[in-house]
Amino acid sequence: MNASAPLAAQRASRIRTKVNVPVELVMSDGSQLTGLVFIGLDERVQDLLNDPKPFFPLRLDNHEILLINKGAVAVCKPLDASK
Repeated sequence: MNASAPLAAQRASRIRTKVNVPVELVMSDGSQLTGLVFIGLDERVQDLLNDPKPFFPLRLDNHEILLINKGAVAVCKPLDASK
């Protein structure tokens, strides 16, 4: 048996399909950001914000990815009403 097979199986079990959801963020300093957040197929943006991890990735229109500190977000408005 291949020694790396259990490791490959562990990685495969952690892979989740995500969807891009457009959001508008208002930060605690008043600045605004618009971009995409990545959530699971059965998740809402609210679930991402309530997750215990302190940061989440935001992809900007220029494809730059920022790590956003949840504590610095004053308002998060999903631009797709279904999410």
